[in-house]
Amino acid sequence: MSDYDFVLLEQRCIDNLKSPNPRQRSQAVQELGKLKSAGAVPHLITLLREDVNTYVRSACAEALGYIGDNTAIFPLMDALRDPCSFVRRAAAIALGQMQAKEAQGALLNALNDGNFYVRRAAINAIGKLEIPDMGAVLLPLLATPDMRIRRTVLIALRRLRTREAVPHMIAMLRAYLASPNQRDLPVVKTLVVALGDLQAREALPVLADVVRGYVGARSLAASAIGQIGEAEGGPVLLEALADKSLNLQLAALKGLGRIGYREALPAMREFLTSPDPRLRRVAALALGNLRDTTVIPTLLKMVYDDSSPLVRPAALEALGLLGDRQLIPHLLPLVNDSNAYLRAALAYTLGSLDGNTPAVQEVLRKLAQDQVGHVAYAAERALLKCDKPKGEPVSPKTQACPEPPKKYFSWLKRFLTHPKSV
Repeated sequence: MSDYDFVLLEQRCIDNLKSPNPRQRSQAVQELGKLKSAGAVPHLITLLREDVNTYVRSACAEALGYIGDNTAIFPLMDALRDPCSFVRRAAAIALGQMQAKEAQGALLNALNDGNFYVRRAAINAIGKLEIPDMGAVLLPLLATPDMRIRRTVLIALRRLRTREAVPHMIAMLRAYLASPNQRDLPVVKTLVVALGDLQAREALPVLADVVRGYVGARSLAASAIGQIGEAEGGPVLLEALADKSLNLQLAALKGLGRIGYREALPAMREFLTSPDPRLRRVAALALGNLRDTTVIPTLLKMVYDDSSPLVRPAALEALGLLGDRQLIPHLLPLVNDSNAYLRAALAYTLGSLDGNTPAVQEVLRKLAQDQVGHVAYAAERALLKCDKPKGEPVSPKTQACPEPPKKYFSWLKRFLTHPKSV
């Protein structure tokens, strides 16, 4: 949308805020929120305070949260006392979206709101404020009998990085394991994710029990063990490789790669020939992260011959993780490959192995002219990092030929989800 079109649409919506039809006012408010119209903020604040229609007021609170203008914080705090619960809930959500630390007192008061959904929105908003001390306020709410409130509190405590909650989380998870019930699964999943995000090493035994026996949360528990990153979690992940569940096998392979559990190498190598391309891809990356040089011939064959268009770039990335510069001559011919994902991975891999050799520089410059945008982007990044004249000081941002990353995190995955972050 051009600036001119934006201004026209914005003005039309602002004009519609004066419509006698509440539906039209509400639609105009929603559109201004989507546009993130800073110019509309004063009008929306006025409607939030004065409009007689509850749907319009709640839409205003929601739109102000999307826009994120700080001048709306105190009006939204006032809206937490609105007679309509829809408006109070929308105001709490908006303050959370804005991470409005000024609203912590008002949100704490909203924890005593008579409406369940307002209380839940206030808990969620407090979790987004990034004020660690607020975790102690939320911790007692884990004892609430309502499963939905418990789950929201757990999410908030995870966001606030409240380590004091870990013993309570472990005790809760053990209680759920003692008498499993399908209706408890959402809370169990939330507990598992929170313990992984909090890097709770003391939770490894109970997470291992979940991997072995809580249907629906096993792969999440394996991922949490990998996220914690302690060798103590290796044996249960190795055990999980023999399971029939594909999701559990994938999570276990990723976790073993993150942990660096070399005792699992023989079992992991077998997945390079799995009929499932997802298992081949994840196994390749995990083995690359573990610096298993014995699989170089297999990975090279996968790069050239695998039937999956996503396994080939993953195998190429794995070769880059191995850090063996003698592989470069075997990789240079891939510059003309028809697989764009492979060419992008080639730029990243060559830059990681040795981006300063003339042959690599030539290939990177050719890839930088690639007609596929993400391939050219990857090559430009590689050149930026590695193409430094001899004798010129190397800044931290452009240090030549960095070591392969120690953490197991796929470049291809980063590209597929956030191409501009690579």
